Amino acid sequence: MAFAGKPRARIPVVWKRLLNSVVGFDRIKHRGDRYFLDGDFHHAKREYERARSTLAPVDYRVATIDALIRECSARTGEPFEVMPEGPNMGAAPTTEEDRPFVPDMNDLLELAIAGKTPERAALYRGLRAEFAAGYVALVQGEPARAIELLQLAGRKLRPTFVLHLELARALSMAGDMKAARAELENALRLSPEDLEGSNLMGAVLIQLSKYQEAEKVLLPLIDRREAEVESVFLLGQSLAGQGRRGEALARFREAVERDSDFHDAYFEGGRLLKEDGDDLGALRLLKRACSILPDEVDYNRELATLVLEKELDVAVGLAACDRLMITDEENRWEYLSWIAELYLRNGWRREAIDPLRKAIALVPSDLRKERLGLQTRLADIERIPNGA
Repeated sequence: MAFAGKPRARIPVVWKRLLNSVVGFDRIKHRGDRYFLDGDFHHAKREYERARSTLAPVDYRVATIDALIRECSARTGEPFEVMPEGPNMGAAPTTEEDRPFVPDMNDLLELAIAGKTPERAALYRGLRAEFAAGYVALVQGEPARAIELLQLAGRKLRPTFVLHLELARALSMAGDMKAARAELENALRLSPEDLEGSNLMGAVLIQLSKYQEAEKVLLPLIDRREAEVESVFLLGQSLAGQGRRGEALARFREAVERDSDFHDAYFEGGRLLKEDGDDLGALRLLKRACSILPDEVDYNRELATLVLEKELDVAVGLAACDRLMITDEENRWEYLSWIAELYLRNGWRREAIDPLRKAIALVPSDLRKERLGLQTRLADIERIPNGA
């Protein structure tokens, strides 16, 4: 039985409700976004208020949507009022003392840049509201919205390093690496020595499989006084892409010497050792990566498949599968089948039957070949005499 090292494409979620659900919120908010980008702040505010009404009071998106409503109110000169907290949540507060604090876009921007140095943070202030909204969307993991807003800001602002940098980051998060590279080239023309921009350029070139170009960008960064561990790690990735495995492992080792919790380096080092046939070395590094970031799906999948393929420590494989059952529910059927195989490795035939049956029941209907394979496997196990 083959064990894939990459998660399958996630099964699309079927939404049954329009309002008072995430789909209702997303659809209405998207209409508001379109009005906002067109400069129609009156209609944008109306759609954002409708989107706000679908949210429960504890929803993490409340602060962001209220900030957008406040921004639209400022643009139109209309009064800003705190919305009732979700459907049928009661009337809005009537006195200033009763009103909760609602951050505006500048407040959200300050939260987003809080970890930057004062010099760096200053570059993010004073730009148009579209930039602030775009950068906040980027930090909150909404690259598509961030791209639209940052591109809008770019049409209204003179070119700045920060604008090109963050637009490149948004494009890379959305998977458009060629466009991200073009924006980074613009950014680095304005600030050629910038460490963050150079690191991001190296990462984008690696994603484009331009490993030699990435090395040329990253190698000069290593000896700089302010060099970051990310530069060392990315250089290792560029070397691995060129087949220079020994040099890559040395860079990954240097990365964890600088930061013992740099989990990416343990993971990539473990993958290289696995490909080189050093199964025990790979096991050690992948276990370390999972111990630092136990909820990372790719790390646990790589660890579990290594155990399954190389017949290593069953307990380690079972622990990885248990974590995957929680963090990657769409593929629980696959992890149940892995658990069954690990039970069989320990000679637990009867115990393997139950997770295998559950796996068969959970296989998506379009994966007929996988379902048939599990059914055949179950039939084979059930034919084995007890004690065999």
